[in-house]
Formats: sequence, C-alpha cells, structure tokens
Amino acid sequence: MLATALAISALTLVGHARLIPISAEPTDIGASFPVHPIGPASPLPTQNNTHGRPGPHPNIVPSDFPATLLLCNTVNCISCFQFDLSTIPHNSCLQAGFSYLSMAINQPNNAGLDFGVFGGPAGCASFAQIPTVNECFNSGPNGQAFADFALA
Repeated sequence: MLATALAISALTLVGHARLIPISAEPTDIGASFPVHPIGPASPLPTQNNTHGRPGPHPNIVPSDFPATLLLCNTVNCISCFQFDLSTIPHNSCLQAGFSYLSMAINQPNNAGLDFGVFGGPAGCASFAQIPTVNECFNSGPNGQAFADFALA
C-alpha cells in the first residue's frame, strides 16, 4: 500500500501525457452496469487492485485483459470513450483530453485487475479509485468533472 501511495504521489512530478481512445466514436457499453457514486478524490489510494467477482484473486492473472477503461461525457456511463488498459503505462498521470462525469472498467471475464485504476480532477493532485470492474461510477462529489486518470 505504501508503494502505491508513493507511486501515485509521484505522479505530480511526472507530468501529463495524453492517450488516444480505441475509437473516435463513443460507446454506451457501460450503460447497463450498476451505477454508484465514486468515493472522494484524495492524494493517497486505499488499495492497489480493482476487484471483480468476490473471493481471493491471484496477484498476477493473465485474465486481466481484455479490459477497457470507459471515460464518459455524461453520468451513468453513457457516451463513453474506451481506452485499452493493456496499452496504458502505469505510475503516470494521464490526461483524457476531455472532462468526464462517469467511469467504468469493462472486463468481459469479470476477474478484476491486479492493479488499481484511478480517476481525478485536472492537476494530478488527487484521485479516486474505481473499486470494481463492470460497474459504473459517477465522478466526484456534486458532479465534479474529472480530467485525469492513472494506473498503479
């Protein structure tokens, strides 16, 4: 946990990079996911994995992929741009290139990930973790838009 906290804290020193979505066309694939508010953004994450089905998971699982990060222009994971998680660098603050109001991880096998996926407001100062795959999380308190994300 300390290593993850240090990695995310170091993101402010790394700077921003911008990634290109899988497709220029948004998708509604996350619209069928259960919807939850995401926890408040903070400088230190609470865990370094994203859960799938209940129960223990091995630390390294080849079934992490395919998995796509959905960053959505609206709440409830409608109109989302997809980012292939297997191509995104870890321990870097990344810009989505647009503001987003909801986010999810689409993982067909529902196995969960052996790393954490985080979203946050512009500036790389704070992040909220997506705690579970195949569920939608509306960003920030009071509908605060997010602009950055990170894997750690």
